[in-house]
Amino acid sequence: MREKDRNTREVAKPVAQRYHRGLLGQVLERYLSSHRARRHCDYSLVELEHLWLEAASLEPAIGLQLFGQFSPQDWHVIAHLAQFCADVRQAVLCWVRYAPLAADTDTFRLLEEGDSVAVELVIDAPEPLSRYLLEHYCVMAVTQLRRGTGCAIEPVRACFTHAQYSQWFGERIEFGSSHNRLYFAAETLALPLLGRHAGLVELLSLELDRRLARLRQLSGWAARAAGIVRRMLERGEVPALESVADQLHQSPRTLRRRLAEQDLGFRELLDQVRKELEQHLELQGESRTRIAERLGYGDLAAYLNARKRWNASGGEQ
Repeated sequence: MREKDRNTREVAKPVAQRYHRGLLGQVLERYLSSHRARRHCDYSLVELEHLWLEAASLEPAIGLQLFGQFSPQDWHVIAHLAQFCADVRQAVLCWVRYAPLAADTDTFRLLEEGDSVAVELVIDAPEPLSRYLLEHYCVMAVTQLRRGTGCAIEPVRACFTHAQYSQWFGERIEFGSSHNRLYFAAETLALPLLGRHAGLVELLSLELDRRLARLRQLSGWAARAAGIVRRMLERGEVPALESVADQLHQSPRTLRRRLAEQDLGFRELLDQVRKELEQHLELQGESRTRIAERLGYGDLAAYLNARKRWNASGGEQ
């Protein structure tokens, strides 16, 4: 008997959760002196906004101060990469290029204006979350450039769409602008980084380029299915085609067909999400036993066998 789809017509596309990757949420929780154990590093916008609002009730300028709570172990890999760049210009280029890997909400653009370069930050999130994230990113950028060069770097001009504290961003600041931008002078862009290391930049860039390619590949139904797989792994659940299909309001057969239209099988999709999460956990210093547990494997041997399969296929599913 042919399997029948449970939906006889196209249902409205479910609203996809968007996530911030890295340890920002964990640092917020640490700031709030929370002792709850968190099993994941990606925070939905709803979770993240709740944490920011709670922190802001204690410190209204938390967006400008939170990066001071970060240790190097909390930095996203992009922040580490910036320290190995040859100069400020290369660090800024890496920041703009790889920003989508840090959060689903962020789009950064590089604009050449005369002798200066502007980084435009577009945060696709509701207020006040977008303001907190903007403040945090701008402070992080200036802090890391100062740390990397050993110089008291300031933007030559800063534009913000909302009212903003000014101590971080120089003397020339515009509020109520139509965009959020930091401008850096040519002489600032030419400053060398103290920890520059061409080999590490090449190595990290190759890996981040692979991640960026995977991120762009997953669109449509594959992206929605991948998001559910990731969240199930974060909750300690083992994803199955049937459970993912159910959450997408599709039959397993329909979901399998939709993935096939994007040249993906469910096992390939699951491997891809697990591989991406594995790389993130490795960069965070997790043991292989802990990684196996986080990826939903019953034992270390099963995880190591899967790892061999990923490597045999070049890690690209």
